[in-house]
Amino acid sequence: MNITENKILKYLFFIALFVFVIGLSCVINFPDNDLWARLIAGGYIVENLSVAKYDFLSYTPTHPWYDHEWGASIFFYLALKYFGHSGLIFLKGILVALTLFVCYKIVELRKPVSTVPYNILYYVVMFVVLNRTIGGTVRCLLFTCLFFVIFMYILERARQDKNKGLILLPILMVLWSNIHGGCASGLGLIGFYLVGEFLNKKPFMKYFYTLVACLGALFINPYGIEYVKFLFSAATMDRYYISEWASPFHLNYITEYIRAKVYLFVMFFVVILWHIKNKLSYSKMDKTRIIIFLAMTYLAVTHIRHLSFYIIAVGTLFYDEFYELFNSIISKLGKLLKIDTESAKSLVLLKEISVYLLIFISSLPLLLDANKQVRITESRYPRYAIEFIDINKLHGNLFINFDWGSYAAYKLYPNNLIVMDGRYEEVYDPALLLQLKDFHLLKNDWYKIIRDYKTDVMLLEKKYPVFNEILKMKEWTLVFENELSGVFVPTNTVKKEYLLPIPLNDFYNKNLFNTKIKYKELKSGN
Repeated sequence: MNITENKILKYLFFIALFVFVIGLSCVINFPDNDLWARLIAGGYIVENLSVAKYDFLSYTPTHPWYDHEWGASIFFYLALKYFGHSGLIFLKGILVALTLFVCYKIVELRKPVSTVPYNILYYVVMFVVLNRTIGGTVRCLLFTCLFFVIFMYILERARQDKNKGLILLPILMVLWSNIHGGCASGLGLIGFYLVGEFLNKKPFMKYFYTLVACLGALFINPYGIEYVKFLFSAATMDRYYISEWASPFHLNYITEYIRAKVYLFVMFFVVILWHIKNKLSYSKMDKTRIIIFLAMTYLAVTHIRHLSFYIIAVGTLFYDEFYELFNSIISKLGKLLKIDTESAKSLVLLKEISVYLLIFISSLPLLLDANKQVRITESRYPRYAIEFIDINKLHGNLFINFDWGSYAAYKLYPNNLIVMDGRYEEVYDPALLLQLKDFHLLKNDWYKIIRDYKTDVMLLEKKYPVFNEILKMKEWTLVFENELSGVFVPTNTVKKEYLLPIPLNDFYNKNLFNTKIKYKELKSGN
């Protein structure tokens, strides 16, 4: 079913895409666990005009801080400093909208024959699925998604002998590698095009030269060659105990990421069925797209973190194949229901108008709402417990779970240092995470981490077995408790009375980004 291009619908598509994505970002805006560390790092860089090369937040041993997200941290800090909550919300929305817009440009570049490149529902579905995998507020991964799809656009242009854009890739790699360590995915993407075009018996050396230039670009950073070594070691290390690096099909996540899994299966079968339907032999297959499809499928099946790359790459490169199969089904259904061609066109137009109206009606109020706030709930962060520690001046080394470390540091530094946070291999020996795991699950010599490092306060989640075990110990006393967690202090330091935090949601949301950190007083060393 060939559809004549409608310029009005095309311009409506651009407006609707940005309104919908940014509007929905105003609603789905819970903060990522690592956002707090990014704000701390960004504040340090902006206020001191230098990159922090040593950790100053932890009381456990650390190595030189290879902050592969220092560039993104600047964006986060400035967005919050000058635009408040709205800055972080809009930054996420803009990055995602731009990513989907470049996806559209790739589809347009590939000149689909089964449909027009701006079917809004297709991109809406991509965003709805993608949003679950990229998190609530802005995070560094969003920069990587945008760079990844820009790289794909330039590489697709090169396949059409429009090679001038390739010179931009090393320049973009300098930016990307200093914004997020996910730049490794850009190198992998160039490698896929190199191998794919070699197998397609097309000019491929231009991709080789581009790959070499991009590898060289990695060395332009504040840390020199050590940063490059760190990137390659981090890209190959085992992250089994970090949730987003586990498989989405692991038993622990079998009921999560359902939309992404459905999308994965649908697009997987679209690609397979399209090749069967067109009876494509190996010689006729586009090896580049097949390599990307197989690689992205493998990565999406093995790592939650890579679901977003599957959605972007496969959803974009196989857009036309989806609509070829979809239109074939609709055509057969139309014949079965005896719907003539003109009526079908009218139904398509009516559908498009209805979709755009629905998007504008549902998204515009969210976009125009002046009271935009990043919100956290007590089920996600121990905000009352952290406030309890603060107002009662329970200063010292704070033992807290990996996921909450950055939040605690942001709210309590310099009065409290943390055991560890989500910066993981950037700062700590990965073995420390295993000690944390053993402690929480009462495995092996679980109390070792407390014996090895002086601990003044513990903030423990009730969902872990260690909570009840510490409750039995005479050395520790529970001084604050709610449904989520409890605060323990050494029994010999217990006070007669403690102040209780105010249980008002508005108070905590309005003071969400308040911090006692004075960036100019920090030193880049420990």
